[in-house]
Amino acid sequence: MSWLSDVRASTTIRLLKKNAKFWTSFSIVVFIIVLGVIGPYLTPYGPRTPTSALMSPPSMQHPFGTDYFGYDVFAETVYGIRVSLSVGVIAALIATIIGVVLGMIAGLKGGLIDAAIDTVINILLAIPPILIMILIAVYMGKRGIIEMGLLVGSLSWHWTARAIRSQVASMKVSEYVSMSFLSGNSFIKVLFKDILPNIASYSLLAFVIQLSNAIMTIVTLEFLGFGATEWSLGAIVQLAVLWGGITLGIWWWFTFPGIIIIALITSLYILVVSLEEVFNPRLRRE
Repeated sequence: MSWLSDVRASTTIRLLKKNAKFWTSFSIVVFIIVLGVIGPYLTPYGPRTPTSALMSPPSMQHPFGTDYFGYDVFAETVYGIRVSLSVGVIAALIATIIGVVLGMIAGLKGGLIDAAIDTVINILLAIPPILIMILIAVYMGKRGIIEMGLLVGSLSWHWTARAIRSQVASMKVSEYVSMSFLSGNSFIKVLFKDILPNIASYSLLAFVIQLSNAIMTIVTLEFLGFGATEWSLGAIVQLAVLWGGITLGIWWWFTFPGIIIIALITSLYILVVSLEEVFNPRLRRE
């Protein structure tokens, strides 16, 4: 089977090389990540370091200008990218791991376990998770990056589990899975040796989808005042709205963080579409 895996890998690489949407969206995402990593080293200001300039437009000293309080918007933005992306990655990892594992167990085991997992999924589908997140956030108060990531991730795994479950249920009746059980392999061994490698590409796609959804959810929570810090991307836009940035003509206060948010979420969704075109044979454009 190794030759078949090599053929699939070479086909995937070939399709990725000529997929312009993939490389454009991937480049934007990488640029924003790099900006969040090295950006704080490019400014002498912290996210809450007051400057002598109040409501100053973009300049050489302040590339994104300063806000109503005299804080450097570039510093707020690059530190905000770090916070929002960190929470998003943690949430996406948690949601993907829970969704893939529970989906595989439900699809391969069936019976009462499948019914129990499906019941939880239906509950999460019936009640919008963001409402639960807001209620929990109100009760918990201000929490850190890890806590916010765990909160979002633990309530966002359901659609991944359902999608994985349907794929594994179809694999369950295949010959290689039946032969693996007949060879004496345990349930866990079949799960991680025979099933998981065959859904690896979809798991990667699920992670990217979870990351884009997590960023959207996190920005929404931040805008509502439930962010991990006061300078996360959504929190910056919220502060600009609350203090009348539009009325005062401080357009740069919300424009630059807003552009980063839109570019990141849009690029992640385009990245999902381009990866699906590569991994899904029915959507491939040879």
